[in-house]
Amino acid sequence: MHLTRAVSAVALVSMFGIGCGESLPGAEGKVAPQVAPALLSRSSALSTEIYNGYAVTVSGGLGSVQSFRMVNPAPAAKLSFTLRGGSGDADLYVKRFAEPTFTDYDCSSDAVGTTENCVYTTDVESDQPYYVLVYGYEPFSNVTLHAYYSNPLALATQVPVQGNQLSRTVYEVDVPAGYGRLQVTATQPFGPTGQFKLYVRQGDAPAVPSAVDCTRDSSTLPAVCTIINPVAGKTYVMVEGMSNSYACTLRVDVLKK
Repeated sequence: MHLTRAVSAVALVSMFGIGCGESLPGAEGKVAPQVAPALLSRSSALSTEIYNGYAVTVSGGLGSVQSFRMVNPAPAAKLSFTLRGGSGDADLYVKRFAEPTFTDYDCSSDAVGTTENCVYTTDVESDQPYYVLVYGYEPFSNVTLHAYYSNPLALATQVPVQGNQLSRTVYEVDVPAGYGRLQVTATQPFGPTGQFKLYVRQGDAPAVPSAVDCTRDSSTLPAVCTIINPVAGKTYVMVEGMSNSYACTLRVDVLKK
């Protein structure tokens, strides 16, 4: 059964650009979930609203089913749904426009443990609803569910960023190996235009307040986050609005020392 699901996921990636998570060692041995249809129906009816960039903590028992819903606030290159941290074994199912089931989904991620990924890389438009199902393959606790959209940001390139209070915008940067410093700079070149906070994290999008490598705010401009000896790979930069509206210019550089 699991093999069939894996093949279906590969087909989705090739046709629609929807990723199906990281298969960790041992995932192939997991059997398909068996949950009463009535429980699934009840979970969908009680869907919890989640918001772009705002991580939530999830816990559940063996066979538990929890349903969430997010409306994507803006067009983007990528929309990610992840589970991270905590303990136990939780699986992730995601579907656009309608609630997923164990046999009807855009993406399923059912690795052993609590590291799960579902990613959309095409047709990520604004005002589209996405539904998420978190299943307790085994009891799990204090697992972080994070849904966020992101856009690529090239090194040494300035990008204008704007938003409103509590909006969160994420950029994804490819960091090459062999550099001694990563520097993220946010400026307001024409004078203060609203307040914002800057968050930087390597490997995953910042999950405020705990999973962040560096944070700064607009009380001191320019707002600069520096990471010494950055790890090659993905680094994520998030800007959060702290006033009715804000605007700034963002730039990421890597330096030899």
